[in-house]
Amino acid sequence: MYRLLIILASFLFTAHALRASVAIPYIFVKNYTIDDYKASCQNWSFSLTPDGILYVANNSGLLAFDGNTWKLYPLPGQEEVTGVTNYNETIYTCNETMLGSWTRDKEGILHYHPLNTVPPEVRFTPPPVEIPFTLPKEIQNAQPSAFATNGTLFFIGTQTQGLYITNSDGTILQHLSLQNQLQDNIVRFICVQDSRQIWVALDNGLSQISFDPPITLLGERSTIGKLTNAGLDGDQLYIQTNLGYFKRSLGAVSPFIPISEAEAQPYLRVNKAPVPSISQLFRDTEALGKFARTELVYPTGNDLYWLSSGNEAGLFHVADGIGTLKCRLLFDNYNMNLVTRGKRIIPLNDSLVLASAMQGALLINIRELIGSSLGNTPLKISGLEFVDASGIHRLPINTQHISLPHNFQEVNLQVGTTIFTPSHQISYKIEGVSSDWSAWQNDGKISFLQLPEGHYELKVRKYVIKGPYPELTLSIEVRPPWYNTLWAWLSYIAIVWFLVHAVLRHNLKNLHKEEQEKAEAERQAEQQQIQILKNRMLEAELQNKNNELTIQTTALVKRNQAVQSLLEELEKQKEILGERYPNKFYNRMKGLMEETLNNQADWILFESYFNSTHQTFIDRLRQQYGDLTTGDLRICCLLRMNLSTKEIASIMNVSVRAIELRRYRLRKRLGLEGETNLVDFLMDL
Repeated sequence: MYRLLIILASFLFTAHALRASVAIPYIFVKNYTIDDYKASCQNWSFSLTPDGILYVANNSGLLAFDGNTWKLYPLPGQEEVTGVTNYNETIYTCNETMLGSWTRDKEGILHYHPLNTVPPEVRFTPPPVEIPFTLPKEIQNAQPSAFATNGTLFFIGTQTQGLYITNSDGTILQHLSLQNQLQDNIVRFICVQDSRQIWVALDNGLSQISFDPPITLLGERSTIGKLTNAGLDGDQLYIQTNLGYFKRSLGAVSPFIPISEAEAQPYLRVNKAPVPSISQLFRDTEALGKFARTELVYPTGNDLYWLSSGNEAGLFHVADGIGTLKCRLLFDNYNMNLVTRGKRIIPLNDSLVLASAMQGALLINIRELIGSSLGNTPLKISGLEFVDASGIHRLPINTQHISLPHNFQEVNLQVGTTIFTPSHQISYKIEGVSSDWSAWQNDGKISFLQLPEGHYELKVRKYVIKGPYPELTLSIEVRPPWYNTLWAWLSYIAIVWFLVHAVLRHNLKNLHKEEQEKAEAERQAEQQQIQILKNRMLEAELQNKNNELTIQTTALVKRNQAVQSLLEELEKQKEILGERYPNKFYNRMKGLMEETLNNQADWILFESYFNSTHQTFIDRLRQQYGDLTTGDLRICCLLRMNLSTKEIASIMNVSVRAIELRRYRLRKRLGLEGETNLVDFLMDL
């Protein structure tokens, strides 16, 4: 009985849904919170510019969104913005007390200019929407606050119950609120982007609502479980999950209802032939790109095959082993995730495919998917700056070449397209650093830290459904430090040249000096040799003279001794012979002998030999001891020759006693002490 009631209720619900199936669109709601746009939760209005930038009046200021990156521009005094519009490429904002305009500089930054009045063409309040029907009582009770239309559907925002979507006769087709996909029940403003998308400003966040998107979540996994099989009969969809069997109509927004296996089984897909592998289908798997690594192939018919890799799927047409990409689908764009185990991509007909996602059963309309990718907008830079020790430096957004100092700390780029673009995922790589592309990201901010000096290329690509990825290339140069620049190296070369030149000059100078010193040393050595020879010659000559002096002195001593002996003998003979020795002969003989002993010529010859041997000896004595007599000088000369007292007495023809007396007097005149040897003193003088 209970099962019968369920089937009856399901039938009645399906019948009601079929009656309204044409009018009720599928929707996809993408909510943006304060964590996404980093501003106040309360939003008041929108303004959409022709170049695809969405401006939002927010309690924290003016928000700008290019589809990838949010930017907040606060008002002076941090006041709120309650109204925003655009006219002639100028943005105008207002609140209760202020009017102003915003203009963009070459760095892509908006600057505020306060105004007293705005041009008459500028209107912050949109034209009133003509409602061709009486509002249903349900909507009236919810306190309507905003109205908009895309020509076919009418959108009514309320103060308490969120957003209502009606047709032209007032029938409520959809009601979005906190109970389903909307994140707040207070609607402040509605902006129509085009016939298939609107933006809703909420008291807590904002939302983008798409109608009949290429991907639709038909049933949540918490309700129907994990999809394993499916089939389509007309507009009736039958599925099998790990929780059982379900069906629903594709022609109306209706939930899945449980059914029996017997009812569903005739319509479920049966795979009779074995599924081919990648290597069996494609001759050149490398041409498949990242899909070459997939292990799962899903035949679709007409030589079409789905391949999946990670959270991405691609549809390929195969002919003669060559695969041609028809379209690709990144589920990140729709905040969806394919299951990691037991993936299923099930074709329903020529254009519809059902996929198993972690969120539930996803319906993919291939024709809509490919059609939405036509006319993709290329990437553009909306912000560019780098940070170094001196602060933040912003660059013009049309910059094609970035020149960075060697000590830069960080580079930040904001890259985006427009909100008209269906896919906003981007990826990038820096050639020269990495050959791999980064993971796809929805945020348009790209940051990287220090790079070694050199030249690089930053390449950014945008995800598209069909065809090659649009790319943006930016040349990056990291300048070397000042000590590694061309001018520095030229300076180094000049310094090295001067140093080498100076070293060479110094070495040449030292070499010349060494040669001169060597020549001087050789000359001195030669002079020394000559001097040695001269000294030897002088010594030999001196020795010869000394020998001659000695010989002369010895001969003189011997002669005088002989003469004195003869004189003594003469005296003895005179004494013995007396008168018998005639005085005449005696005196004559004695005179000759005494004349011989007192011959001055002998002494002059002696002095000549002595002075040649002992140069300047007599002169030094005379200079130092001026009171010496001629006799004293003669005794000094004879003593220097180391002659004995007896020999000196013989030469001077005086008695030994007389010589000893003279030596005594000489010591006094020379001022010698008793311990000083007179001969040693004269020898050292």
